Amino acid sequence: MPTQATSRRDSRNTGKGNSTHHGFTVIELMISLAVLAIITSLALPSYRNILEKRQVTSGAEQIGAFLSLAQLESVKRNQFVAVNYQDDAGNWCLVMRAGDDPSVGVACDCNDPDPESADACTLDDGYLRVFNSSSLNYPDVLQSATIGGDGTIVYDPVRGLMQDAETVSMELQSEDDSYALDVAVTVTGRVKICSNNAADKDVPGYKECDA
Repeated sequence: MPTQATSRRDSRNTGKGNSTHHGFTVIELMISLAVLAIITSLALPSYRNILEKRQVTSGAEQIGAFLSLAQLESVKRNQFVAVNYQDDAGNWCLVMRAGDDPSVGVACDCNDPDPESADACTLDDGYLRVFNSSSLNYPDVLQSATIGGDGTIVYDPVRGLMQDAETVSMELQSEDDSYALDVAVTVTGRVKICSNNAADKDVPGYKECDA
């Protein structure tokens, strides 16, 4: 006797064959978008603060590394190494020169791209030793710089000390002036980064600069 073929029920269906799968309703989508908008509005200020802090910390660390390198090169080469700050209508640069006396070649052209040129800022190793705004991750953070009495400091090759205990102070500010850091060099030649406490521009994680 022929048997009646059993019908296969769609595994996606239950009960009387009605599907349980359905899309989002308009109301659900509107609620999701509203929640996303609220989360975004809360997160943007925090992200902005992080970016502003990063602008000054990155710049201070890069400039500090350049100054520390000059001290290291002086001791390594057993020569005086001078760091000179030049500013031509806002186009600033830091340069290094090496020599056997404290008045070592600070007269170089930081815009000369040829390391073989007599006016190039090098340490006689075929590499330019120039640091300027284009070297920074955030080019516009440097606001002011005071380096020595004539824009030059010289490192002693024996212990890496600064000659004549010259003053070095470079101020960096974030794009909206919310945060500021100072880069200084102590008499011993050590680079010091401190939080500029003027107008409540402290950067968390850095000690306040000495008054």
